[in-house]
Amino acid sequence: MCLVDTLYVLVVYLPVHVECSPSIDPTVEEELCKRLSKAGMIVSKMQESDSAIAYLLLKIEQSSNDLQKDFLRDKLKRKISTALRVGGIPWEITHTFTMVFVNLSIKNLELAKAMRRPMESIILYLKCQSLESLWRLREMILSGLLLRIFSEAIKQFIQSQPRVQLVVKREDFNWCVSHFNRAAGMCEAELF
Repeated sequence: MCLVDTLYVLVVYLPVHVECSPSIDPTVEEELCKRLSKAGMIVSKMQESDSAIAYLLLKIEQSSNDLQKDFLRDKLKRKISTALRVGGIPWEITHTFTMVFVNLSIKNLELAKAMRRPMESIILYLKCQSLESLWRLREMILSGLLLRIFSEAIKQFIQSQPRVQLVVKREDFNWCVSHFNRAAGMCEAELF
């Protein structure tokens, strides 16, 4: 008799709704979604295939020296910026997109997809592979960091200054938490 340990990897996608006031032209929203999704795919592939990126992210997480963290972040910015430009992201938006993806990468988060829903809003699907990354995302939401980085990228892309708001529905967040809790065999609790 052979016993095999099974490793399960749980991934959840937290939808984050982007609302702009005044509304953005639907064709511009669609183009923004395409660019964000493409950039997310580029950075995701980098994290899978470029061991230097994984090494930088690990060193940033392990470092207690702020100066060293800044140095490592700058290296990560350069690598991501270069990859975005090579991948076809226009140079005009590369800087703000780089800031989005550096911040997400450091928190162990990925932008899996950006979609436009007619009569609704743009929805960003942020990939969390652990409860810890979901908590990091929660921290980014509560501190306003997630809003700042996406707001700058959106404003730069559409070249105007709309009021940008990010909305995370409580039921969506709690659904993500409950899936991680069930996978860990823990009891569910509303945590947001």
